[in-house]
Amino acid sequence: MRLYAWDRYEPIRATNAGLAIARYFGENCTIGTGRDGHSVSRFIRRCIVNGLVNYGAQVLDFRLVPSHVIRYGLVKQRLDGAVYISYYKDEIQIHVYGKDGKNLSGEEHLKIRLEARKITEASSAIADLGSLMQYTNGIDDYVDYLLSKVSGVGNGKWLIDTQGDPISLVVEAVFGKLNLDYRIFNPMFTSSVELKPNEEFIAALKEGKFAHGVVVERDELLGANYYGMDGKGTHFSSLEQLLVSVAGRK
Repeated sequence: MRLYAWDRYEPIRATNAGLAIARYFGENCTIGTGRDGHSVSRFIRRCIVNGLVNYGAQVLDFRLVPSHVIRYGLVKQRLDGAVYISYYKDEIQIHVYGKDGKNLSGEEHLKIRLEARKITEASSAIADLGSLMQYTNGIDDYVDYLLSKVSGVGNGKWLIDTQGDPISLVVEAVFGKLNLDYRIFNPMFTSSVELKPNEEFIAALKEGKFAHGVVVERDELLGANYYGMDGKGTHFSSLEQLLVSVAGRK
């Protein structure tokens, strides 16, 4: 579930969303932020940060990361919540997570939206502004976490569709450290690029050059799918669950 899904660039609305999110989590809250590789996601993240610090929130920016990383990192760093911005299916999508790393409920999202509608203008004394800090170890921390769960058992080459998402940065690090042979299908992009279709992915598997196929859904709520060489799929609730089940548990 998303806080917003917009088909237009609305910077003022995004700034108000950041202010409303900070009000929802309360004074002196510490909020993580992150985004995917699309340029519009970078711009919207800046607007949301403006709103957050206007209310005095402390912002820990994970920068360009997959949503999996920020959800793991906010729990590890004991943050009050986090905001993730992505561009998916021609929409700017804004996710808000609680301190447990899970999406807020529909009722909680409604509270934030109602708060945002009340805002007509916003300002604060310079001394009352929150702060912005960079957290550059997010991907490394998440990769180390996954490696602690996976033994690397699994013969044959892997074909992994990351659907243009920054999760490719995690996949490259994990599979590289496990010395597994792999190829990224639809690697991370930074602009509007047409993704190669799933039919092409399945056709590549059936050629017999790959023993394992994985599609990691860009919407993290949809999990990941594992395919054998015959093209038949098995659904997993997350990339972590898939890796533990297929690549082996320590």
